[in-house]
Amino acid sequence: HEDRNKSTLVGLSDDDPSSSSRRDNHNSRVLDHYSLPTPSSTVRFRSAHVHVYDSQGSQLIMEERLTTKTNTTVGKNDSLSLHGNGEKTNTTSNVTVKRVMNASPEMLFLRGLYSAIAFFKGAFLFIFAVGLLLFLIVDVANQARVIVYGEGNKADIVYPLISTILAVPLFLHGLTQIMTLVTSFVTDVFAGSPLLNSFGYGVVLTNWIKFIFFIGIPAVTFVSLLLSGSSDFHSITLVTTFLSVTFLFFCFSINIVYFRLLCCLYLVKELYEREDMTFTERLKYTLFTAEESSLSGKVHNNYVYESNVYDLKQLDSNSLHGNGNEHLYSTHGQWYIKLTQLMPDKLFTTLDVPKRCWTQAEIDFNIPFYTKSSWSLESVFCRRKNESYVAMVSGLSALTPQQSVSSLACYFFGAVFYILLVAGLMVFAQASPTVIAVVVSLFVIYWLWHGRKEYTTIKHTNGILRRNNEDGSDDNEDKHDSALFQKWVTYSVTKPTPAFTWSSFIFKNIFIAMIPLSYFCYSRNLVGAMTYIVMCILCFEKTYFDIGPIVEALGSYGTLGLKSGASLQHGGLLGAATREEWEQKSRLYHITRMNNTASRRIWAKLLNFFAIIFGVITVAAISAGSGQEEGAVPYTTFPPNDTFFYDVPQEKVSPMCNADFGKSNDSNTTSSLTSPIKYLADYNFLSIIAYFRTDSIQSVLNTWFGEGAAFLDEDMIPSFRETHPELPSAASFQLVTFSDGSAVICVRGTKTYFDFLVDARLYYAASLFQLVQSAMPFGFAFDALIEFCVNRLSDLEAASVKKASYYVETTALVNFLRKSGKYTKITITGHSLGGGIALITGAQTQTMAIAISGPSAVMGRSAMIPSISLDDIKKYTYAVIPSRDIVPLVGGEHMNSASIKCRADINDPFGCHMAYRSLCELMYTCGNVERPVYCECVSNGYPEPTAIDGSGKSLESSCEAI
Repeated sequence: HEDRNKSTLVGLSDDDPSSSSRRDNHNSRVLDHYSLPTPSSTVRFRSAHVHVYDSQGSQLIMEERLTTKTNTTVGKNDSLSLHGNGEKTNTTSNVTVKRVMNASPEMLFLRGLYSAIAFFKGAFLFIFAVGLLLFLIVDVANQARVIVYGEGNKADIVYPLISTILAVPLFLHGLTQIMTLVTSFVTDVFAGSPLLNSFGYGVVLTNWIKFIFFIGIPAVTFVSLLLSGSSDFHSITLVTTFLSVTFLFFCFSINIVYFRLLCCLYLVKELYEREDMTFTERLKYTLFTAEESSLSGKVHNNYVYESNVYDLKQLDSNSLHGNGNEHLYSTHGQWYIKLTQLMPDKLFTTLDVPKRCWTQAEIDFNIPFYTKSSWSLESVFCRRKNESYVAMVSGLSALTPQQSVSSLACYFFGAVFYILLVAGLMVFAQASPTVIAVVVSLFVIYWLWHGRKEYTTIKHTNGILRRNNEDGSDDNEDKHDSALFQKWVTYSVTKPTPAFTWSSFIFKNIFIAMIPLSYFCYSRNLVGAMTYIVMCILCFEKTYFDIGPIVEALGSYGTLGLKSGASLQHGGLLGAATREEWEQKSRLYHITRMNNTASRRIWAKLLNFFAIIFGVITVAAISAGSGQEEGAVPYTTFPPNDTFFYDVPQEKVSPMCNADFGKSNDSNTTSSLTSPIKYLADYNFLSIIAYFRTDSIQSVLNTWFGEGAAFLDEDMIPSFRETHPELPSAASFQLVTFSDGSAVICVRGTKTYFDFLVDARLYYAASLFQLVQSAMPFGFAFDALIEFCVNRLSDLEAASVKKASYYVETTALVNFLRKSGKYTKITITGHSLGGGIALITGAQTQTMAIAISGPSAVMGRSAMIPSISLDDIKKYTYAVIPSRDIVPLVGGEHMNSASIKCRADINDPFGCHMAYRSLCELMYTCGNVERPVYCECVSNGYPEPTAIDGSGKSLESSCEAI
């Protein structure tokens, strides 16, 4: 950088007799803009000045040479010199730009390994964020005892509800900030850590630190465990790597916050033009500026206008007002401005002249160009419609009329594609024609409204092209290239008074923030309180030490990095003059862009989506009442007599069809020779009756098992609830006893909104980690780390949330029944959520459990209370898994299972999860010699069963008579 400031003539040696005269007539200067992730390196090589730019595994090399011509006509772009003999010469600067790949496969592998570890860290934080929102919202549902369970005082819900409502926005902002930081950390690691290198610790030291935490510590741990003979070396190494990278990410985040704070305190002096500010004054004005900016009434105008891109004045951000050719396409913020203008003068004041607020694109002038060479349908189709851009409309690189028309056609093709996609998905989901028509109409209106801007832009472009052709502009060398600019212009119209600004600051950060904190402390949720404090710090730093409000008022990064007394030229848009200026502005530029990147918007939308979904389900759960509401009328209809059966030859019947699953010599078999339960289909049937109304269950049991074989026990469960009043009584289950003295607990699956919350609380971490695992290469190697992460996430739960876990109640019920001594054998079964609860309880109590379409307990086994061992899961659990049913895939692979087919339509996403379909499949596959076929099997696509009496009568006609 120092060499570039000397304005030397490149490409000539000092001993060239004519070099001195040529240097006097040629001034070459190359400046690095602070948007570059790394500075260029300048070397003299083969009679040229070579500028090397690193770019993620490749190098852009710019070679600058001078050529000299004698006795030729002097061109406008050449430097003229005169030798002593009167000879005229022309000096021309030639610049060659080329790309060189300098990344070896080994280096790419190492960076990929770094990125994979950092990616897993980011995935853990995202799942942590979702879990935090879920536990926060579920805790409100559990506190609402008066509404959900009919207990307690109505006033008990007010304090938790208000505290949670106030805490959710803060958690959302804080978690979005965490995910933005971790995204920047992952991308920076993959790019070679340019931002990490800019923290001022030196490139060598920074690279050693990164190597030690990513490779060194895990490698030493791995080798040490091998030498010590540890059998757990794999899992311990993974956890050590995770903790090591977590610490490095923590240091990365601390540096980001530190430098952002440092820059705010430095630039606020320039904003208020007071160099003698004390630290306290700078801190006060920084907070005031941020709060004032957030409350000010601002109008955002979107302009597209014609401009000369080679006019130096256009490079100055203070000159980007347009030249009379601008076209206003949209405006935002008018409603808030009108609202503030209605406020009393003691709160808001209207500015006499609107104050310009500079956008980040104007400050950096870092705007993409659309030229004849850079244009593509992909870039047009995928670009953000509101981004600033420069489209060339005249000159050698101008977009052609065909490209302009194709851009418009691509936009409308994309609109039609999105509309047809939405319509197709709704048809696939079997939505009603009215709903489809309404939704499609709304999409059409939306795309046509936004399409007018694209059409007007193309129309304006073609008008410029016609005007240039008529004027012959392309043949006039004195004319420069023209372009269309799209940009946003922001003005501040109203602003709050100082008194109102400070009142707002105090109200938001002291009064509102303290209510949720006091609730966490009151409920003795230490983990929640500590997490809330961290979220408060993150939100406060992001809101009040954001450099945005200061630079939007300054219009630049000021004199950051310049020596005292130095002036800033062209707003810094032409590049940094010194290395110190480039280092500080480049670091600030990339830190500032974290708040404006697409990743932040995506994370904000994603977390808000989860919060809305959880909130809607919670409100519905509270409004619907207790999870113990009466069951449904049986939705299985049996013919008037047992005269139909699916005839399957005995040699074709799978061993899994029997109640012992083919393990007749195993002591854990679920039935004896005298037990009425003989088939796997019996457990499927029992899982279904858990959904039925109590007064209808006995008749259905008599139809299925026969008279005097199975009985609904209506006494033991009320007795159990009386002896365990501390349990929330949220789970729904039935107890069926049999003539041989055995008993089966039938746990109901997901039916109420409260059940959905329990589903999410139990299995959200396992399901999300499974998605992460499937997206990572060699994801199976991270099983031990996933188990560790799931256990850590369970620590977030409040005590009231842990108590509400259904398996706590079913486990207590099994122990209660055993102590009673009334039953020769106890088994537990269930469908969906009920099946998952059954598997957990079975492994905890060492009781045989059969799950129909239930999620696995493998991944979250250590987070249960008490924890579950793999041996108990393998010994005491069994699962029935229909094809195309995703629910049994949640939580890991079942250790004992039977896979069955599913005959539901492909456009019925939940058809394979239905328990009655599984029952029909088991009867059709295994035969039903002693069990009746119910009418719905045929209506669900299964063949007609055979009539026992050989009369040829069909099941369908027999069922029509009912």
